[in-house]
Amino acid sequence: MEEVNGFLNKLKQSTLFKAVAAYAAISFVFVQVASLVSDTFGLSQQFMQNLIWIFGLGFPFLALVAWAASSRFSTLKILGLFLVILVAGYGSGTYIWVNNFILPKVNQAISTDDYVSAWTMVDRIDAYAPFFSKSQELSSDISSLAFLDVKDSGVQVSWKPYNQSIDEGWRYLGTSPLQEHRLPNGIIQIKLEKEGYEPFYLAANNPSMRFNNTAFEDELGWKIDAIELQRENSVPEGMIFVPEGDFIPAITGQGVQEYYLSSFYIDKNEVTNQEFKRFIDAGGYDNYQYWVDMEFVKDGVSLTWEEAKELMIDATNMTGPAFWEVGTYLDGQEEYPVTGVSWYEALAYARYKGNILPPMFHWAKAAYPPEEIVAPVSPKLLTNSNFSGKGLTKVGQQGLGPYGTYDMTGNAREWVWNIFGGRGLTLGGAHSDPAYIASQTNPMPRFDRSPINGFRTVRLLNPRDMNPFGNDIVSEAPPPPDYYKELGEEAFKIYAKNFEVGPRNLNPEIIYTEDTHPIWIKERVLIDVGYNSEKMDIVIFRPKNERLKSGAVIVYPGANYYRTPPDIDDIDPGEYGLDFIIKSGRALVWPALKESINRITDMNITFPPNEDYRRQFRKLLVNWTVDTHRTIDYLETRNEIDTNNIFYLGMSYGSIATTHVMLFEPRFNASLLYVGGAGFWAPPLSDGINLFPRMKTPTLMLNGEQDYIVPVMMAQSMYTFLGTPEEDKRLVLYPSGHWPLPRNQMINESLAWLDKYTKN
Repeated sequence: MEEVNGFLNKLKQSTLFKAVAAYAAISFVFVQVASLVSDTFGLSQQFMQNLIWIFGLGFPFLALVAWAASSRFSTLKILGLFLVILVAGYGSGTYIWVNNFILPKVNQAISTDDYVSAWTMVDRIDAYAPFFSKSQELSSDISSLAFLDVKDSGVQVSWKPYNQSIDEGWRYLGTSPLQEHRLPNGIIQIKLEKEGYEPFYLAANNPSMRFNNTAFEDELGWKIDAIELQRENSVPEGMIFVPEGDFIPAITGQGVQEYYLSSFYIDKNEVTNQEFKRFIDAGGYDNYQYWVDMEFVKDGVSLTWEEAKELMIDATNMTGPAFWEVGTYLDGQEEYPVTGVSWYEALAYARYKGNILPPMFHWAKAAYPPEEIVAPVSPKLLTNSNFSGKGLTKVGQQGLGPYGTYDMTGNAREWVWNIFGGRGLTLGGAHSDPAYIASQTNPMPRFDRSPINGFRTVRLLNPRDMNPFGNDIVSEAPPPPDYYKELGEEAFKIYAKNFEVGPRNLNPEIIYTEDTHPIWIKERVLIDVGYNSEKMDIVIFRPKNERLKSGAVIVYPGANYYRTPPDIDDIDPGEYGLDFIIKSGRALVWPALKESINRITDMNITFPPNEDYRRQFRKLLVNWTVDTHRTIDYLETRNEIDTNNIFYLGMSYGSIATTHVMLFEPRFNASLLYVGGAGFWAPPLSDGINLFPRMKTPTLMLNGEQDYIVPVMMAQSMYTFLGTPEEDKRLVLYPSGHWPLPRNQMINESLAWLDKYTKN
């Protein structure tokens, strides 16, 4: 015992023991004080953990120094020296790390709207260097307060970036009831879990991610409607629960109208090949109860059930989807969406499962984030959906919707319940479609069995929701004949003064020239437009065959170029099927009109039609007119382009609104208007000043008879009131929807029209 006491006394007297003991005491006090003030100074849990690690790692270092220098330095000197080295080294190291390595990356992420990455890096700053005030400033720029209301207590809530897969990267947020939290701007995934309940997944769209051209005001924070978890095994297998409530469908053409839907279940994924095979093996094609009350119509001819079944065969004349062989799917395709099925087959399968095809509003509520009112559809959703054009992919990989569904945009178009003009509607767009199709309906013959048409099913908890959503869609009535009135000469002269363009320097700058494509040479040019000190990009696709100098066609694109446009350098004529114009020897010119592509500011082109909107729209009419003048002015400086032959090409929105420029641009030889017409929601001229009778440009209009977005009566109204002589205008209607139009016919009609009005 005496030996032990003697050892302890020696230990207490040693410099090493004193240094270690003092270090341990100071470390403990420091950590305790830091924990007490952590809330006041915003110190994160990660920082506290790092602090403990730092003191722990410093312990052996201090012991070694104290032992080595015990004969020369006092304990306090050793301890003081170590703490000075520790603080100075940590402070200078973290300062250099934050300013030279982290902040540049944060700023780069913010510049590309990658708020989640920026948030992650700011979290690292808070964890290792919380005393840099810059992190607090950055946090407010890249995040918003989130209020997540969960009806049940004890629910674990996690989140992660939207584009990560379902099985990785979850970050614990807390357990309900939750206090307010800050979460990064943009779209994120949220997961709710509680024992005895079904896990709940959703994609939440932070309002601060809304576009500058939205019609709705951002709020200081964002709140997700109260979420009620479903008991384990209460949700049908393979389906997810969508809660009741009001919503505004983000479907082009629906307007800003609110609907109430009761709760319902919807398939998490598109119906797969292996699931559809079970339907066939169970005798689905032969069980009349799945087909009862269906009106089988093909090419306007009514068919019996037996006659209809003869059309539902695969590539080897056996019953099944069109692209199967010997009554089954191809090897390795079991988890791919079933395609090549008609609307009738999709409905029969839904009945086999005890479900129905989704009414379009139920489909829309499950597909689009609730904050995305009408338009635009989230670029995050679109870029993380299968619009690659590389073909179908396995289900459940991409495009997470707000309540946990996958692939509702891209991959396969999906049949819904509704009928328009005798055709079944498809929604969401396919892998081969341009991304803007995601928010559009596409009427298809109900017997269409194309390789891009798939489906999913729903189970309504309130069957009354079928009405009116399951009824045939009826188009809006056309305006009365006196809706379009020619303006008097004096009034027109006053009006026209708004659109006068004086001579101004273009100051053109060629940004780049690309010669890698086999058909065209691509150029991006920057010019001064002459108002507000603004500049405008023009993308020009010139044919490589220099012997053909047949002029230029200027493109006025659809509404997606004003809502969710591609990067200006990614504009592709092939996406819209316009490459045939370049092949014909004409330059295709794509100006970045005001409020489109890379010139979007704060104007929403589609809604609401109030007085403020109309004032802004009047400004846009002037901007578009000037942009057009300046584009043609620039083309006239190019010797390789025959500017005696300039043509207008409008697509959808470009065939409805921007046609106004033809009133004040005499250099257009003729125009091509694809799927356009007289818009009831926004007359071509604002405040009731309708000048259709003054438009004299030779005009070819190509439209779909089953166009849900631009009904045929809109096309007919525009055609009727155009002031163009009858011999110089033509309206062609195809048995199709909004887009695409039948390609071969479109090409033949378009080239014939261009050739007709090309000057030698």
